[in-house]
Amino acid sequence: MTCHDVLDLVDAIAGGDADVAPDVRAHLETCPGCAAALAAARRIELALSAGEAPLAPATFTAAVIARIRRERWRSEQQVDRLFNVAIAAAILLVIGGALALLNVGSVMNLASGTWMLVSALGGEAALQAQPLLVTYAAAAGLLMSALGMWWWAERRLSV
Repeated sequence: MTCHDVLDLVDAIAGGDADVAPDVRAHLETCPGCAAALAAARRIELALSAGEAPLAPATFTAAVIARIRRERWRSEQQVDRLFNVAIAAAILLVIGGALALLNVGSVMNLASGTWMLVSALGGEAALQAQPLLVTYAAAAGLLMSALGMWWWAERRLSV
């Protein structure tokens, strides 16, 4: 048992919240520094218990509860703002996807240009995956944003 370990227990021992284990007792008997710390903590406990505990002001409880509610309300407002921004971004993404679907020719030209570059690097497999990959990438993006928003909102509301 080290002095650091015993000093962590001194306040609990002096307050009667922890029993003195045999190894702690042995250390206190051999270490004058830790024994002095325990004696000082016991004197403080005795002085504190001798005096009468002051009463809290009549408005203390109401003020604390009001502050807790105000802080909780501010936290919920922040969650609402961030969630609304995330929803707006998701809506813009969906609208962009819908507009891209209406202008399929331009999207396909862009995709084919991109895939020509990829096919030069990736070969025949890239050409075969071209029609599916754009759809899967868009779906994965939407799914990840929805799951991310759900996780974030649940985490913030559970706190």
